[in-house]
Amino acid sequence: MIKVLSIKFILPVLFIFLSGVEAQDYNPCRDRRFVSLLKKDLDDMSDREYNYFIKKEEDCSDYKKKKKKKKKKPTKLRKRVSTKKKAKKNQIIKPLKETTFLPGIYFSSPLIRLQMTSKYENVSISGLKLETPISINLGKLNPYLVFEYRSYIFSNSEKEKKEIFGGKALLVGLKIPMEIFKIKPEISMMTGKFHFTRGVLICLDLPQKLSSNSPLKIKYSLRTNIIQTSAKSGTGWVDFGLSFGYTLNKEIISSIRNLF
Repeated sequence: MIKVLSIKFILPVLFIFLSGVEAQDYNPCRDRRFVSLLKKDLDDMSDREYNYFIKKEEDCSDYKKKKKKKKKKPTKLRKRVSTKKKAKKNQIIKPLKETTFLPGIYFSSPLIRLQMTSKYENVSISGLKLETPISINLGKLNPYLVFEYRSYIFSNSEKEKKEIFGGKALLVGLKIPMEIFKIKPEISMMTGKFHFTRGVLICLDLPQKLSSNSPLKIKYSLRTNIIQTSAKSGTGWVDFGLSFGYTLNKEIISSIRNLF
């Protein structure tokens, strides 16, 4: 007797619960009578059928509008995630805008040498570099025009076997200042005339943090040198050094012009 009563009690409750769930997600566009009336011509409908059809059509359009609003409206969590992703992308790689000229000097020492340069004992590498605010528009990147005058001498100390490899180079290229996780590296790609023929210089500059708020700029420089020695051969080396520059803004440049 208890089992029968319990089943009689559970079945109505379950039916009410299921009907409530269906009512919450009720779609008037799928109403059976409304769907059947869609296949019927308006002239063949009775007054009652026509009124029902018009009512359900309005309900269906309202239902579709509500669904669209729910899809378009992002949740607070999605908004936070999307804004964080955008901010993260901007923080990882972000081009910086230059507004000043930066003339400077640098001194380097080789870290890695290829066969032609590895046999020399004494090395002297230095140069002058001019970074300009003249930019070229290449999409999201804004590379800046740079010039460099470079001196590199490889030699032996022995008088009997005294050999010299190197000379002067005049280079021109583009510099791209970046921002990667609060670090501001600068990549320069230059080409020009070396002591043999043409060559390529790829430079990575990392500005010192202490000099960021000062007009005197100190940078750690890593330079990759590729020199063509003949039509089918070449040599090169990688050197590391320090560069020192002084920023010249428009006011300083105009005052220097006024002196002359």
